Amino acid sequence: MKFYDREKEMEILRKATRVAIIGRRRVGKTRLVEETLQPITLFIPSEKNEVLVCRDWINEIKKRRYIPESLRTMKDIVEFLMEEGETIFIDELQNAMKTNPSFLSDLQRLIDSHRDVKLVVTGSLISMAKKMVEDYRSPLYGRFDYTIKLRELSFPTIYEIMRDLGYSIEDAVIMWSVFGGLPKYYETLEKFKVPVMDFIRMMFYEEPYPMLSEVMLMLKEEVGREYKVYFSILQGIAEGNSTIGEIASYMGLKSTDISKYMHALYNDYEFISRRKDAFGKGKYRYYISQNLIDFWFRTIWKNYSKYEQSGVEFKEEDIKRYVGRKYEQLMELFAQNFVNFKIKSIGKLWGKYEEKERGKESFEIDIVAVGEKKIALFEVKWSKLGEKEVKREIEKLKEKADAIRDAREKELIIVAKKVEKKRKNVYDLEDIEKIIYKLNKYSRLKI
Repeated sequence: MKFYDREKEMEILRKATRVAIIGRRRVGKTRLVEETLQPITLFIPSEKNEVLVCRDWINEIKKRRYIPESLRTMKDIVEFLMEEGETIFIDELQNAMKTNPSFLSDLQRLIDSHRDVKLVVTGSLISMAKKMVEDYRSPLYGRFDYTIKLRELSFPTIYEIMRDLGYSIEDAVIMWSVFGGLPKYYETLEKFKVPVMDFIRMMFYEEPYPMLSEVMLMLKEEVGREYKVYFSILQGIAEGNSTIGEIASYMGLKSTDISKYMHALYNDYEFISRRKDAFGKGKYRYYISQNLIDFWFRTIWKNYSKYEQSGVEFKEEDIKRYVGRKYEQLMELFAQNFVNFKIKSIGKLWGKYEEKERGKESFEIDIVAVGEKKIALFEVKWSKLGEKEVKREIEKLKEKADAIRDAREKELIIVAKKVEKKRKNVYDLEDIEKIIYKLNKYSRLKI
């Protein structure tokens, strides 16, 4: 699979002498470095001691060039390569904390004494990797010209990948909803060449259930021994408990009991995000920030006992409901393309009808885009809407608009998977596809 949307990072790698890359597993760190620089790669696994790591390093280096087999330590091997002027790539540097913690101090001294040698390091455990390169107490603090925080690929890029693989935009939305922008899984899909729903079934619902263990191990490795607490919090969020009070109540605890764990999930591990309503008011509501982890907790982890008994069922309707939630998030990213005013803030909105006959019934609006003089209300549906359904959704949206106490002009917008008959302010995947085409074309022109 060709590279997509990594030109900026590739340019940094080519120009800078020392670069640290932080990014989750499967986001494409290793491939980015190796295909950009063709370096000598020194991978540090977490399961091996220093003797075995050095043996692997020497065997790998011998495929490219001469190296004395007498070298016995990680420091000695790196020092030899630096003296030879090689471009060095240390993959998963954070694992040195388990293999040989003193290697970080050794590496600091080697960097200081070989300033012109090109060195790239990567880390997948976000909290640990950030501490290694960004904490002033770390031996490596200040030793890198650039720190690249490699994010997942954007949806327009995912659409381009899926199109190149022969899939539709609907397939792209489903894949993105489950696997996010992690390139590895699109490479795997390319190898299998199966319908997207079949791919999800293979990865999550058929033995040996590869994604059950992969995500679990990644999460446990990141959050450590207290993973049960973190898992419970994430499960609570996945089941619709979005405020810290609701999450604590779900766990049978007080808010103060989980505050430090929430802080770690938000700041250190970056597993959750938090937002207020569309106007920036109300309590913070918490969300799982990575699609793959969100899907895993919503549909996989809660059925863990069934996996142990090989009794888990693949239900396409469950996947569709989940995709519907993600489609709302996706349309929030495209909202500026549907309105003729500059959006100042955006998000969900919760409220109550004031009519006596409705008994102050509460409501939720999928997306509210707030401008200086206008507000746009979005209803998002992962379904096919006929003319009658569109009219009904607009009427419901108008009732909600009337209940919002705001003097600004209100615009009503419907976005569905498919609309039978288009009208003003009604859009579907066909329109999203046109927007993405323009965005990707403009992006390529800038490059």
